[in-house]
Amino acid sequence: MKNRIENASAADLKNGYIFSERATDKAKVYFCLFCPAGYEEGDMYEFGKRFVSAEKAMQLHIRKEHGEVFGNLLEEDKAKTGLTDTQKEFLKNYFSKMTDKEIAEQMDISESTVRYQRYSFKQRAKQAKFILALSELLEEMEQSPGKPAAETDESQKMLDSLFESLSPLVLRTFDFGKNKDKKRMLVLETIAKQFEKGKIYTDKEINAALKEIYSDFATIRRSLVDYGFMQRTDDCRTYWLAQKP
Repeated sequence: MKNRIENASAADLKNGYIFSERATDKAKVYFCLFCPAGYEEGDMYEFGKRFVSAEKAMQLHIRKEHGEVFGNLLEEDKAKTGLTDTQKEFLKNYFSKMTDKEIAEQMDISESTVRYQRYSFKQRAKQAKFILALSELLEEMEQSPGKPAAETDESQKMLDSLFESLSPLVLRTFDFGKNKDKKRMLVLETIAKQFEKGKIYTDKEINAALKEIYSDFATIRRSLVDYGFMQRTDDCRTYWLAQKP
């Protein structure tokens, strides 16, 4: 589930599930962010004495098996949430509709500290909106064709020298001389574009795709991960495109 959480949008996180393509058979599935459960789009599922759609089944599953999405998100580690244990405790109490006095007594802090914690969190939320907007604008800029002509021409010449073919993509060499860092990043960025954003790939699918591009596919696969273009599970069996910071 780690990769699901990391690839989820803010809306997905609020819902507690993500709608994505299953790697094994390309089916569209509602995947739970907190357990392996998944419900395939188009099928009907029995809950109690009624049959419901896949999305409704996922909503009922989360409510029954996991409870409030808020509490489950709070359980994620600091690397994802950016929250300390104290901040998590405060938010948990705040979400449970405790009064300032009750929170202060529960956490052994003053009521003024409670009010400051609430204010501080709301300020962080406002800042996060701006960071998200800026990040999306930067991503759009990087994907747009409007780069300076000189830079575009230089990159195109470099691509032509590094690849035997750009359609289909066939890499000539991964052994770089002058400007090796720039060449390596350009090659990896070009190869990463062959994969779909938000799609989960098995190791076999990654290997098969990279074999068509370069004979030493293992080196390419490892470099895509090492240089932050792709992420993978700890057992190296599942891969996906990394989200840009």
